Amino acid sequence: MRFEYLVALRYLKARRRERFISLIAIISLIGVALGTFALTLTLSIMAGFERELRSRLLAFSPEILIERQTAPSKAAAVESTITATPDVVAVAPFLSSQVMIVAYNSEGRPAYVSGGVLNALEPERNLVLTELPRILVGGSLKTLSSNHPVTVTEQGVKRVVELPGAIVGESLASQLGLRIGDPFVVVSPATMLQGMGTPRLRRFVVGAMFYSGMYQYDSTLVLVARRQAQALLNGDPAARTGYQVRVERLFDAPRIGQQIAQHLGPGFKVSDWTEANAPLFSALRLEKLTYFIVLLLFVLVAAFNIVATLVMVAMERRREIAIMRAMGARAASVASIFLWEGAILGIAGTAIGSSLGIAVAYLVGRYRLIHLPPDVFMVSWVPVQLSAANFGAVAAAAVVLCLAAAVYPALRARALSPVEIIRYE
Repeated sequence: MRFEYLVALRYLKARRRERFISLIAIISLIGVALGTFALTLTLSIMAGFERELRSRLLAFSPEILIERQTAPSKAAAVESTITATPDVVAVAPFLSSQVMIVAYNSEGRPAYVSGGVLNALEPERNLVLTELPRILVGGSLKTLSSNHPVTVTEQGVKRVVELPGAIVGESLASQLGLRIGDPFVVVSPATMLQGMGTPRLRRFVVGAMFYSGMYQYDSTLVLVARRQAQALLNGDPAARTGYQVRVERLFDAPRIGQQIAQHLGPGFKVSDWTEANAPLFSALRLEKLTYFIVLLLFVLVAAFNIVATLVMVAMERRREIAIMRAMGARAASVASIFLWEGAILGIAGTAIGSSLGIAVAYLVGRYRLIHLPPDVFMVSWVPVQLSAANFGAVAAAAVVLCLAAAVYPALRARALSPVEIIRYE
């Protein structure tokens, strides 16, 4: 073991007349620990919110979306071309359009009307929107696969009919006064826009609801089976058709999307989840960077305390430094002693703070210790994601700051003249 490290440990121990210096060293260590603790915990929570937001967005927006822009081509050939692309896990066709949603009162008369978006899915074999079941409030995707007996009132007469199931956003259901088991009507405005007289419509029953925490989805979206929507939206010029694609690794979606676009040609528009939500995730990254810089200032304040501590140690230990130099120690070895002191304080403080941060973050995420109002946030608890990359960045930044703080005292100690010190002291 190098003697510089042993001397550095000895200098950090307090003698009777140096208790004040050691107290400042302890305060510096606590400051580094608190800074790294706050930084570790904050970045874990930010990463948790980003993961939760991404999973909820992917409940409706697939990792890759392929929209048909020209006349329909052979679906089987297109789907096989997409499936043959490396790293593609699942492919499912989709159909979407703007619609009007009408809710009826107990007397069978229209009560509430709202605009919305009808999304048609393949519930039996939909391996693309795997995050969707996580946000359902009652019911399941199976409700889209079958008809359900519902009592309706027509011209004052009640009768039981079989209606296909639908999944409705919780906010939209609240606006229309709908509950699970209530019937409603979806109207396609395409026929009215084309001057064909009576609009095309179809009745559904609320089989389940979803809550994503994002108003643009919760207040407009209605999910139905694709076979039920085809008859309703047939001939709708505004309807969007195409394929939803899930890939093996989420962040490879841009690269795989480019490959699919090259294989399919100009008749299709290919986009991925990073393009659809680019402003939102850019804002999250900027916010995370801002938190990192602001909380790193806590560690910087502790680093200034380390500067003060080591400068005072250098002044108090001048005689010992002069004796070491007279015995043959090099100036670089003297500087190394103080660099070791800064490293010891930085590594010890970072280890304590990071360990506490990881432990608290794990407990908060595992046992959901911090609750949030679900009507304000998208979740009812604080989500946490433990990331080795975040912990490594925090630890590296803290240690580098502490080492940088030790540079000036090390240079001061190196510049001490042993001849002058021995002569006058």
